Amino acid sequence: MVSSILSLIFVGTLLSSCDTKIWKQFEDWIKTTDDGFIYYYNDGSKKGVYILDIPDVEELTIPEYIDGKRVVELGHLRMETGYLKNYFVVGTNTKKLTIQHQFYIRYDQTINYVDFPNLTNLTFIDFLYCNQSYSGNDLLVPHYIGKRNSNVPTVELRKSDREYSLENFKAKVIIIPDYVETIEAGVFDGLTDVTIKTSYETKPEGWADGWNGNCEVVWGEEITYLYYYDWIKTTEDGFTYYYNDRTSEGVYLLGVPESEEVTIPEYINGEKVIKLAHRFENNEYGVYGRGIEKLIIQHQFDILEDIVCFRYLTNLIYVDFLYCNLSTEQNELVVPYYIGTEDYYQSKIPTVELRKSDREYSLENFKPTVIIIPEYVKVIEKGVFDGLTNVTIKTSYESQPEGWEDGWNGSCDVVWGAN
Repeated sequence: MVSSILSLIFVGTLLSSCDTKIWKQFEDWIKTTDDGFIYYYNDGSKKGVYILDIPDVEELTIPEYIDGKRVVELGHLRMETGYLKNYFVVGTNTKKLTIQHQFYIRYDQTINYVDFPNLTNLTFIDFLYCNQSYSGNDLLVPHYIGKRNSNVPTVELRKSDREYSLENFKAKVIIIPDYVETIEAGVFDGLTDVTIKTSYETKPEGWADGWNGNCEVVWGEEITYLYYYDWIKTTEDGFTYYYNDRTSEGVYLLGVPESEEVTIPEYINGEKVIKLAHRFENNEYGVYGRGIEKLIIQHQFDILEDIVCFRYLTNLIYVDFLYCNLSTEQNELVVPYYIGTEDYYQSKIPTVELRKSDREYSLENFKPTVIIIPEYVKVIEKGVFDGLTNVTIKTSYESQPEGWEDGWNGSCDVVWGAN
């Protein structure tokens, strides 16, 4: 009995003497700095600090050290018991970002854990120090941190008074696009056998004398730093779209929400939607509204017909049908029951409605002189055809259906019972 008690006391002593830190969970190591950085640091592993979230501020500097420990990772993926936990670092309101050292940016497969989508200024302090372990031959000065964005901020390369070795610096070519507007003297000091290529034809005003150190400079280099996918975004309500603000052609819709009811927007972020579906190089973006039963069209846009289909429509609505067909060239205009490719596997033809808004538009260049309205058109509001002259409407109905309002045809002649 006495020996059993002594054994219990001995085991208890061992447990109490153990470092209790080994029993901590991941969340137990998470803290927040006074200025709002949420971070993880396990003083048992001593790997370094992982930044899990950042302050919601317009001007942000990623700290090199937190509580004397070096920051080694931005964003994090954590394997918990039976599931993955993601820590995303998204600086939605960050306009000016300063990077002053090198750290790992979390990226897994197609998931970007770090995103600063609205930067207007990106500053690197000691650009070479921030890229000491870069292993490629060509080093491009980037305009983003984490997720690539079509929003291109101005970039500045500034110099501090810290000392660092370039003994293991591997890049032999440094590429500087025209968004780099500032380079301070000394940024490239210490480099040997390195060539700098830039898209500028001559030294810009914001680049200090002697900015290149001992590096040879190739001026007027053609540099591609934006690709079509950099311009692809998704709205909060689920429309995937492409808009290149450098060509300013208009918005291409590449995907629609999987909702029962969808309205094709006329504008996204103030830019007009001009196309539905698109092919980029070898990539195809078809628009297939598989779950959409009710579709509303309110303006005219180009349709890449072979990769656009709304198979399960039960209701198709045109708001201002004439406005949706202002550039139609043919003489006869049939009110269609599909958008994109006519799908012969549709279970049934949807009902079609022609509705009127209070918008104003000119019919001066409207070309069709015959409008054909099949029997699937169940609703026509008054005013839909107002403003037309010398236009005949042909319909398969023998008389005005219940869903067509009085005065629906405006001043147009009507041919009833048309084949």
